[in-house]
Amino acid sequence: MCRTTSQKNKTSELQEGEEWIKTFDVNAFRADIKALGDKLEAQQGEDDVRHLNKIVGWSNMCAALGILTMGFQVNIFSIFMLSTWTFSRWTMIAHHTCHGGYDKCHPNKGRWNRFKFAVGSIWRRICDWLDWMMPEAWNVEHNNRHHYNLSEIHDPDLVEANLSDLRNSDAPMLLKYAQVAGAMVTWKWF
Repeated sequence: MCRTTSQKNKTSELQEGEEWIKTFDVNAFRADIKALGDKLEAQQGEDDVRHLNKIVGWSNMCAALGILTMGFQVNIFSIFMLSTWTFSRWTMIAHHTCHGGYDKCHPNKGRWNRFKFAVGSIWRRICDWLDWMMPEAWNVEHNNRHHYNLSEIHDPDLVEANLSDLRNSDAPMLLKYAQVAGAMVTWKWF
């Protein structure tokens, strides 16, 4: 579990295997990370754009196959194709684009940019990211609240903190498991 701000200020003994922390050079680590980032950014280019276009093509194919086959009857193929389309749009396309992964390398700056992807019109929203979550809201919660508080008590995605009421309740274990099962299938709505 994460430590609260008041707990972080208390001195604590290092655990076994954490001795390296005493000699850890934060400035050298920062310089190494910056150099790696600069190197990787310089390598961005056409290969990244081709990869994105391939993923978008596969995602669109899943959408088309799912939509074209869903009218026959309820079938696992349509369900799988539509869920793969939605999942790939969110996890592989929207996530990377909203983080700015294509800002500097994609020639179409009007679409593949963190501030323009899936915003501006209903058409862009449908074509880029047809999901219940607004891209602007995701940018605030994920890019700002989550990444700037990663694994800390203010991280909105911190499972330990989000389920602390359930963990500390006196409810029977079976009820706790049922609540977790419910959260697993509805987490995206909250």
